[in-house]
Amino acid sequence: MPVKPLVVVYTQVMAKKSGRKKSNWRKSLAKFNKKHKPLVLGIFAVIGVGMIVLVVLTIVAMPKINPGSQYGVGANGFRAYEEKDTSLGVDKVVSKEEVVQVLGGKAKSVSDADVSNVFNFNGDRGQTATYDFVRSDGVKATLYVDMMLFKNIPSMNNAHILTGTGDAGKVNGHPAYYMHAQTIGSQREYRLLVVNGLKAYKFVITQPYRNITINEVAALAALKKLAQKAEL
Repeated sequence: MPVKPLVVVYTQVMAKKSGRKKSNWRKSLAKFNKKHKPLVLGIFAVIGVGMIVLVVLTIVAMPKINPGSQYGVGANGFRAYEEKDTSLGVDKVVSKEEVVQVLGGKAKSVSDADVSNVFNFNGDRGQTATYDFVRSDGVKATLYVDMMLFKNIPSMNNAHILTGTGDAGKVNGHPAYYMHAQTIGSQREYRLLVVNGLKAYKFVITQPYRNITINEVAALAALKKLAQKAEL
């Protein structure tokens, strides 16, 4: 029992010492902050200025890209850009009248061709002519001709354009291939490919995949008929 007072006194003494230690630590931290605050702010200011200079230098060093002409240059030198004032003549491949003829009763109206600019993929050049049409049931659909001119045979081989295709015989003496139907977004595409040397032509009909009235057989038959009329 005599031990209890000693324990109480010891506890009170330790509590006072602990309180003094906390107080001293806080005072020391406050002094440090007050003394070194200008130095810390200076360091942050230097870092901020350095980042601004780095951003400015990066912008200055970047190659200039002409709006509407060049879209990108890869680290390995690969270039992809849109050409201005050039044409591969895709609008001359087929005419609106020929599109109207091959669609026949499947369409009640066909729009004039919407011809894209030439897009250059590291020397391989492509262009598209699009004919929007209204099906006999009033639903909007599209027929387009996509032309690709490869710079050489190795580049054409590397594009693997024949992967997953089926033999469709000849079109005006050129090999033709049925391509797999594909769904892009809400549209279903039926496609025919014709190859003439380094030129590849895709004839495509697209329509809403939830509302298909021109089935694949009918679409491919119309596309092959159109290809036979084409200037390849």
